[in-house]
Amino acid sequence: MGAVNRLYRRARFFVRRVVSFDRERVLQFARQSAALSKAPVWWVALDMAWCAVRYETTFENYSEWDFRILKARERRTYMTDPKSFHLSRRLNDNSVRGVFDDKLQFARRFGDDLGRAWLDVTASDEAALAEFLGGRERVITKNPGGVGGNGITMRDVRDIQDVAALRADLLASGETLVEEVLVQHPEMARLYPGSVNSLRVVTYRDPDDVVHVLASVLKIGNGGVIDNFSNGGMYTMLDEAGRALHPASDEEGRPFATHPITGVEISGYQVPLYGEILELVDRLARRVPEMPYIGWDIAITPERPVVIEGNHNTGVFQSKPSVSGIRHGLLPRYRAAMRF
Repeated sequence: MGAVNRLYRRARFFVRRVVSFDRERVLQFARQSAALSKAPVWWVALDMAWCAVRYETTFENYSEWDFRILKARERRTYMTDPKSFHLSRRLNDNSVRGVFDDKLQFARRFGDDLGRAWLDVTASDEAALAEFLGGRERVITKNPGGVGGNGITMRDVRDIQDVAALRADLLASGETLVEEVLVQHPEMARLYPGSVNSLRVVTYRDPDDVVHVLASVLKIGNGGVIDNFSNGGMYTMLDEAGRALHPASDEEGRPFATHPITGVEISGYQVPLYGEILELVDRLARRVPEMPYIGWDIAITPERPVVIEGNHNTGVFQSKPSVSGIRHGLLPRYRAAMRF
């Protein structure tokens, strides 16, 4: 029965992908993958469709993790976004997901570990907003329901001439969470000073109250003010000590052994205060017991690591074979921790 259910789930996923088929985007991923081998694009597209059914990959997953050059036994080791989504739906209590979907709720629940001041514009008047802006050079305004780095604006306080007009604009745009700008650790700023370079640490708290780190990722900005992969950033995977395992790569699959702007070597880069980061995510993972499977975005200030947000339907991060030389994924680690 379980095998039948799995096949049904995979077939249903494939049908949904076909229905939402974006020809140009699929061809974009197929061309990226075809560049790794001598296979024609049409053959790669067929292989992408096969992997969608056989391994529950998205077309993005196929391209990001170089499935074109992997053997079947290697493909079987990869966690994929659909698999992660199924686990999130099965393990996390949907009734309390608002704590993570709404950045204001998150700030109230995890305030002591945010490490930064914040203001809810909807619950504050013009005078409170003016007081919050006072003495600060810059602030960040966020849409509490935004994802993937969208709905976030960095604002220079000196350019704000009319606080009442700003408040009206924030209410109209939905960017109703105002935060002070975090000052990142000097070592993280050396890597790239234009954004707060963060970590995504994926954890699972098992029924025996043990918190497992399933993936640890260093996200790095590259020319923009945020480090998100979907907004021009790049990432590399970290080992158990917080050291970068290999060069970083961006959404287009380009490798970066050194940062193109700062020249800092990425492979082997040591994340500062990593032991404290592990202590922080262990503590965070116990705060909402109804949600045991979470991806935490962590920033590092000069004093300590702090949490930016938690993601109950965390994206999947793994090493890109053509960049790292690593040809296996993290599915075995997930299975061992989650016992499935």
